[in-house]
Amino acid sequence: MGLPRFLAMDTATEACSVAVSTSAGVVEAFIVAVNAHSRLLLPMVQQVLDRAGVTLADIGAIACGVGPGGFTGVRIGVSTAQALAMARGLPVYPVSSLQALAATVPQPLVLAALDARKGEVYTGVFGQDAQGIPRLRGTEKVCAPEAVDWPDEGQWWGLGTGWHAYHARWQGPKILGWSGDSFPRAGAVLRLAQARCQAGDRGILPALLEPHYIRPSLPEET
Repeated sequence: MGLPRFLAMDTATEACSVAVSTSAGVVEAFIVAVNAHSRLLLPMVQQVLDRAGVTLADIGAIACGVGPGGFTGVRIGVSTAQALAMARGLPVYPVSSLQALAATVPQPLVLAALDARKGEVYTGVFGQDAQGIPRLRGTEKVCAPEAVDWPDEGQWWGLGTGWHAYHARWQGPKILGWSGDSFPRAGAVLRLAQARCQAGDRGILPALLEPHYIRPSLPEET
């Protein structure tokens, strides 16, 4: 039995993205639009479905970036994924937005860092496995830039808005390069969920999908 057709989304950062799997690959829509995710997300879902020539009735599973990231953005993605999955009785695959960020580049070792505001970053170290899937080494955490856990082996690549904010403090001989304007993308969320499905993961019930904030959510944070 083949893989189900996936619909994926990530709204954890300033970027909003949606993707759907097709027999020819992945159709994705991506835009950087601060504080516009609630207005853009559903139209983008319809846009990628139309471009792929499918409808929601053709979707067999939904994947969602669950953070860490902006609290409001994460909630928008999670609640939308839940609503769509509940309406169709579909399984949901939660995916770390930091892992999705690391999956956007073909690098064997990545330090993913997203600006968490308040002088902190969300961060995680990911190493590629034999199938090219980034696997977390250690734990994801939120911390001051000076408290980041650096990769302790080989040379590595830096990705994410945390690098844009704090790259001047993070230079070192083991850094191959960095990109501060990189974001998690729905296409990466989709591919990570597909890999889990192929390995036997059947996802979770929509009601069990939860944001991955790392730090406590405060009403005023976005």
